[in-house]
Amino acid sequence: MIQASKSTIIILIIGLLIAIFGLTVGILWSLIYSTIIQSQLALTPTSSNYELWKETPIPMYLKFYMFNLTNPEAFTSPDGTKPHFEEMGPYVFREIDYKVQQDWNENNTITYQRKRVWHFDESLSAGSLSDNVTNINPVTASIAYMLRFKDNFLRDIADRIMRIIGQKLVITKSVNEFLFEGYNDTMLKVAQKLNLTRMPMTKFAWFFGRNDSASYDGTFNMHTGVTDMRELGIVKEWNYNNHVSYYPGECGTVRGTNGDLWPPLPDNETVSFFVSDICTSLTAKYSNTTEHEGLSGVTFTINEATLDNGTKVPSRKCYYEEESIPSGALNISSCKWGAPAFISFPHFYLGDPSYSANIIGMKPQKNKHELSISLEPKTGVPLKVNAKLQLNLLIDRDEKIKMFKNLTKTFVPMLWFTQEATLTSDYAGTVKFIIILESLGSVTFFGIGAIGIIVMFVGIFVLVRNNFRGEENQVLLTRSMNGDSGIIDG
Repeated sequence: MIQASKSTIIILIIGLLIAIFGLTVGILWSLIYSTIIQSQLALTPTSSNYELWKETPIPMYLKFYMFNLTNPEAFTSPDGTKPHFEEMGPYVFREIDYKVQQDWNENNTITYQRKRVWHFDESLSAGSLSDNVTNINPVTASIAYMLRFKDNFLRDIADRIMRIIGQKLVITKSVNEFLFEGYNDTMLKVAQKLNLTRMPMTKFAWFFGRNDSASYDGTFNMHTGVTDMRELGIVKEWNYNNHVSYYPGECGTVRGTNGDLWPPLPDNETVSFFVSDICTSLTAKYSNTTEHEGLSGVTFTINEATLDNGTKVPSRKCYYEEESIPSGALNISSCKWGAPAFISFPHFYLGDPSYSANIIGMKPQKNKHELSISLEPKTGVPLKVNAKLQLNLLIDRDEKIKMFKNLTKTFVPMLWFTQEATLTSDYAGTVKFIIILESLGSVTFFGIGAIGIIVMFVGIFVLVRNNFRGEENQVLLTRSMNGDSGIIDG
């Protein structure tokens, strides 16, 4: 019968407990890991992702490129001279985003506003904010565009007012006046008093009153991913509605993320993101894999389908019901107070050739003008973001407004911008740890289980050895006793 010492029993029990713990946790680690990841990636007041989301943790830049008109007389020239544009910039601003007015909802969404703050960085810029830029006057172009379907009497009055106050079709302003500071325009004030425009600003600038504003971008309602990680970062409503009035049908549906948070994307062919600047979403398609700071990512880029006019992608036809234009640009005038604003990709990249037919200076290049987003697929963490759009103004002939009488229909490039963000090495290290934690945990706990089994084998070995030695000693003792008894008898 095998007999065990107290120390051997302790070794066996310790080995058994270690083995049970290691093997059990190792088998369940995948589930445990998923729970840990969800608790940290889902947006809650205590999650790691919340700390990264509530305020921009990595360097982010907004870069503007202005288009300078070198021959202003070309628009009214009778000899068919084409307007020539030269690109100026970049004018670089450091950007910090703050999520404010946060309201956590019971349906696992969060309602909030986004406050963007921009600081000009002249050391990274190719120019100063005092640089002068010549281009179409957005106010003049907007008034003519909004009156294009009005009766002749109203357009004639607008023309008389413009001539009286000396309104210009082409103006020269500083970069800062065009972007943030704004400039006074008499026609803007007159149009506001006569209800000829919906522009709400007292001065005109593309970003007037927007720097450090919490309300400008609107109010977002977003899924937190608490109940379903596939919904993390998906915008549910914008300005308390899941559909915008600026585009009809499906084109008005609010969809995609807002670019701050992304769900895990293991095998997505496309991604969509809602852009409040244009009051709708854009879709990018899987392009390739990429490497950044030792992390493997998937890259999504725009293609011809992104701004298709419904010819190749029928579902996009509703974007072009108000104004039929070739593929490569999108009418956002209803989103921009009725101004003749159209977005495209820089230098009309991927756009129909007609957009560049009446102007000179467009040089579209894939490596410079392609919008791309690279994401780590297991966590949805953005590795590199290069969001690029160009703002254009449409001008056209109008027989009743003198300065538009001899114009050719032209999409005038005003500026293009890129929003850039790149994951730093510090945060990349954190993401790497999160990714390897799954396999590391399995290896570690199965290793602990193996150690427990080894300890058990050691205990069993000691037990068997001790019992074997005990039996051997007992035999020797018996033999010794038997031998001694024979000598005495003799």
